[in-house]
Amino acid sequence: MSKQVQIDFELFLDLLDYFEQGGEYQGAEFLAADIRKQLDSKLDKLIARELFTKYKRSPTGAEREAARQAYLNHRGVLRSYRTDEEYHAPEPPEDWNG
Repeated sequence: MSKQVQIDFELFLDLLDYFEQGGEYQGAEFLAADIRKQLDSKLDKLIARELFTKYKRSPTGAEREAARQAYLNHRGVLRSYRTDEEYHAPEPPEDWNG
């Protein structure tokens, strides 16, 4: 199964412009740097999404925690801001009728 990736329209136009001209025009270096920056950003988002999906779909608690830590590491969340374990909303009281 092949996966598809969507890119911004502006990035598509930049890629089209760059490759149509063959990179042989004034300002091509600037456009190439901008394309690299946008592609790096897209790759970062894809990796973050993959890690988050792995975290949410892991079958065991240990795998889920490892995936959660990998996701937080990728996002750059400092250890001092993390909790030791995943947050779960508290259960409502037994006499709650909501």
